[in-house]
Amino acid sequence: MSSDPNQTPATPHDNQDVVAHVDSPPTLLIVYVAILALFAATVLISSSGMFGKYTLFVQLGIGTIQASLVGCYFMHLRHGDRVVILTALASIFWMGILFVLFMSDYMTRHRVIG
Repeated sequence: MSSDPNQTPATPHDNQDVVAHVDSPPTLLIVYVAILALFAATVLISSSGMFGKYTLFVQLGIGTIQASLVGCYFMHLRHGDRVVILTALASIFWMGILFVLFMSDYMTRHRVIG
């Protein structure tokens, strides 16, 4: 150990580490505009009935893209450590289970039992 009382201990996250993971404002603006454009596409698709019975699948796909953009850029998952990424993947896994259960219910609503 050094005898210098002014020396601070090294931290796992230095200032250069933090500054390197900050996205530039133009990048965040482009991502924001892309999310708004995907929102406009979702509204256009739902109001026009463009895809017929596959509209729900297309809208879920667009929503997935929007959620991944929000997670990667605004929640900084691109620069997260392994525990944060594992937590995000676990939540996506459980949402996948919920989507499968929802779609199985939705796709079998027209059937009459009995």
